[in-house]
Amino acid sequence: MASIPISKTKIIPPRRRAELLTRKRLVDFLFESLDKKLILVSAPAGYGKTSLLIDFANQSDLACCWLALDEMDREPQRFIAYLIAALAERFPGFGKQSTSMLGNLTSLEQDMERMLVTLVNEAYEHIHEHFIFVFDDFHIVENVQPIQAFLNRFIQLVDENCHVIISSRVLTSLPDLPLMVARDQVGGLGFTDLAFAMDEIQALLAQNNNLHISDDEARKMIETTEGWIAGLQFSGSGTLPTSQTGVGLSDFLNQQVLDRQPAALRDFILRTSMLGEFDAGLCQTVLSPLYEEPQNWQGLISAVVQNNLFVLPVGADGRWLRYHHLFRDFLRKKFESTHPDEVRPILARLGHAYEDMAEWEKAHYIYKQLNDNQVLVAMIERASKDMIVHMKVTLESWLNDLPPSMLRSHPELLSIRGVIASSRGNMHEGLALLDQAAQTFRKNENIEGLARTLVRRGIVHRTLGEFDASVRDADEVIGLTETQDDLQFLFAEALRVKGLALYRLGQARQAVEFLDNSLNIYLRLNDVSSIPILYMETGMAYQTLGNYSEAGVSYEKALQIWKSKGDLLWQAILLNNLAILHQAYGEYEKAAVAFEDGLICAQRSGSTRMQALISTGLGDLYTELEDFGVAQSNYRHGEEIARRIDDRFLIFYLSVAQAGLALLQKDPTEALRLINEERELIRSNASLYEKGLLKMALGRLSLLQGNPSAAVQELEEAIGCFSEDGRKLEGDTCRVWLAAAYHGSKNSGMIGQTIKPIADGRGQVIHPTLIAIHQAREWLSGLQSNHEVGRMVGDLLTRAGRLAAKLPATRRQLHRMAHVVQMPNPHMVIQAFGHALVGVGGKTLSLSDWQTQSVRDLFFFFLTTPRPLTKEQISEILWPEMDEPHKLKLRFKNEIYRLRRAVGQEIVAYEDALYKFNRSLDFEYDVEAFEAFLSRARSTTDPMKQIEYYQTAVDLVHGPFLEDIYADWVMLERERLSQVYLSTLITLGELLYKQAQWERALAVCQRALDYEVTFEAAYALLMQIYHRMGDRPAIMRTYQTCEEVMQRELGLPPSKETRDLYKRLIS
Repeated sequence: MASIPISKTKIIPPRRRAELLTRKRLVDFLFESLDKKLILVSAPAGYGKTSLLIDFANQSDLACCWLALDEMDREPQRFIAYLIAALAERFPGFGKQSTSMLGNLTSLEQDMERMLVTLVNEAYEHIHEHFIFVFDDFHIVENVQPIQAFLNRFIQLVDENCHVIISSRVLTSLPDLPLMVARDQVGGLGFTDLAFAMDEIQALLAQNNNLHISDDEARKMIETTEGWIAGLQFSGSGTLPTSQTGVGLSDFLNQQVLDRQPAALRDFILRTSMLGEFDAGLCQTVLSPLYEEPQNWQGLISAVVQNNLFVLPVGADGRWLRYHHLFRDFLRKKFESTHPDEVRPILARLGHAYEDMAEWEKAHYIYKQLNDNQVLVAMIERASKDMIVHMKVTLESWLNDLPPSMLRSHPELLSIRGVIASSRGNMHEGLALLDQAAQTFRKNENIEGLARTLVRRGIVHRTLGEFDASVRDADEVIGLTETQDDLQFLFAEALRVKGLALYRLGQARQAVEFLDNSLNIYLRLNDVSSIPILYMETGMAYQTLGNYSEAGVSYEKALQIWKSKGDLLWQAILLNNLAILHQAYGEYEKAAVAFEDGLICAQRSGSTRMQALISTGLGDLYTELEDFGVAQSNYRHGEEIARRIDDRFLIFYLSVAQAGLALLQKDPTEALRLINEERELIRSNASLYEKGLLKMALGRLSLLQGNPSAAVQELEEAIGCFSEDGRKLEGDTCRVWLAAAYHGSKNSGMIGQTIKPIADGRGQVIHPTLIAIHQAREWLSGLQSNHEVGRMVGDLLTRAGRLAAKLPATRRQLHRMAHVVQMPNPHMVIQAFGHALVGVGGKTLSLSDWQTQSVRDLFFFFLTTPRPLTKEQISEILWPEMDEPHKLKLRFKNEIYRLRRAVGQEIVAYEDALYKFNRSLDFEYDVEAFEAFLSRARSTTDPMKQIEYYQTAVDLVHGPFLEDIYADWVMLERERLSQVYLSTLITLGELLYKQAQWERALAVCQRALDYEVTFEAAYALLMQIYHRMGDRPAIMRTYQTCEEVMQRELGLPPSKETRDLYKRLIS
């Protein structure tokens, strides 16, 4: 079951009936109050609240969301589900994320703010217009504190485009109502406002009864009814009940309405009053046993409608009906007194009907009226199979309503209690309850109940780290269910439980086998909730085995399913895993995007633990990229959350990760402090993975401290842990450091057998291993002369060096892409589009800083020259007029000195008599950024993303490339970039044109013409845009301008293509 079943009849605004009178003074007041966030419509029953709001919604141009509340909505999870559904009914793009979050709730108290934040953020993202949200009959849930708190907070958080209208028989007492009143955010109508005025009574009777009465008669009616509209509604003549209190109403309805109907129709009306909403199908299911002969149910329904018996059509097609609530209450009371023997059979069959429709809350509400706990327990046990996944909060409230003795005598209820307790984090309490349930099921030889409980217990054992116990439970369930066709869903879940336990035990290959088998069964059963989870878990096992391609396929399948469902929490989990996979491939941009997208999902879902995990992953990513400041910032953010939620594993991992960061920065003191912290805290039953990480950190620390022999001991133990745990990636990384330790301790005999296994049969190594080789270069240097592995190590060092050379450019690209992660400002900012500018440390360099313009030009020459050059080559290009070697040498020396003085000593790298720009520095260069954003735009097929990237790229261009440098070496690049810029503008304009963003497309074309007035493609696109806008004169003006410009600037007419386009557009 994906979510709570939704009855459309409750969330579609009722149709306006012809007999409804427009009360202009009240409707006008509601329109005037639309600048408020909250409007209260409060009056006793029968004052026309709902009719007024139906009329208002019908007249308003604003979108209207409607929620008609009933007794079953007193359950908070159901109330929230209907609130989401009411919004989604009017705004179809909304609801996936909120519904998913609602399904994952384990405690309303703990998760309410997360739920609200997700709901409000999704509304902000998908609803871009003002709208009305009507809560009708709110008095039914008024005293349910969680609902009141939820709606109160919703009104506070939701954007100003939402206008909430609460219709209630009592004045709603939201906690923050006084504050909202003080802020002038509340408007309202009371019963004195809603009481019918004299002219309204006259208009109503004239409209519906063709009865014209005098002012005196109208005034007398007001005195009699006190403006109570129900008295007039229940009268087809001038005979009225006596007052708003309802005194005499029952007699009136009995004598003037019910007794006047034929006996068969009268019985039908009384019986259907017990059904709430009904149609012919429900009547057949519930009422047919009360009749000896088959009935024409649709005919009876038509008679009720034709006789105007206070029945209201509900739902989009009006096929379902319900009685006016006052008439319904009268009918039920009458039926219970005249047909007492029929009440229980009707309620029992109605409950079964709702069960068949999986309308569990309706069934529960009906069965509660029977006052039979045995019936209620049986229903809860049947419902729990569906509800245990997505409706834990509702299920728990039902269990809390039962007598404690019922829980103790029903093992299925104990089992449900165990799941709920463990989902709240009370693992040992949950385990004890599941133990009791399993014992009773075993004693009663209830195979299905036992298997279901053992699966649940196996999950708790795994969560507690008791993996062997988890495997034992799974094995027993496999034995009980493997050959039972009707228990295949439990067989699949047992395979999954075992696979995950084996994975944690380091037996990843066996884990993949069990997880794959489980997935295949779920695919056959079409269990849409479990399938993506199995894809993700199988991907995790493949990733541990180093099978990244299979892992990637599994992750992508899971991600697409969760995206389509809008499940933010699972998306966050999956995107974190996917980012780690991309990082393992060296796909840093993809990894950063996945981490940032995952962080957004985690924030919107309110999952603090996932935020901590993703911040930790970002720290690992930027550590690998040697962006140490960004890495440390993310680690600290992750640690802050981890300590707040007391996640022991994450606290441990973050200390080890930060120790690794300190080691890369050559800070052994800080690394030792962090490692010692964890050595004291690590548990005796720590996992092999934890022990391996700690030992590897200690080994690296010993190397940094110059003690390779100690490093050997620690790293050998680390490899043992990783090997036993089936972790190839960490094992290969550790082998690199162990080989370095053997080399440092002169133990050359062990180096070959240590380092050779990191390469596959084709001599290839995985990306994380190359990173480790780069980081260990200092300790591996010299191994190239080793007769056994020298050639292999030399090749690996060369490849690692090429990888390291790309890291600075990658860092700059990730800084540009970052939306969520806060990045520090680059030390140097370079602008080459337009006037040449360089900023260092936040200060733009002036000509006096450069000393001469030629020094500034030299800077840009180095920046734009792709290959290293000798000083002679540089001098020949920049100063061809100088032919005396000693003068050239002196000028070059002075220019280089001034350049380094202005920008920094490291700005120009010198190696092997060659000079080049040092691209490992922390800088941002607008041309590099421009081309990077173009590359991103070309790599995506999403038009909106393309527009975003192209727009970002063109916004970097402030003029021609180095427009104030006139040297020959600039000209070719200036022309190339000008053509790229103009082409990009046209591409962007065409994308905007296809998206019907006319004004933006026109602005882009004008920008192109401002840059190059003879750019004919811009005129052509302008004419096409004006054609789509239906502006024929603008087409003619544009072509005329094009003709004049081309003739003036080039002495030529427009091209044949442009002329033909013009003729076609104006024909």
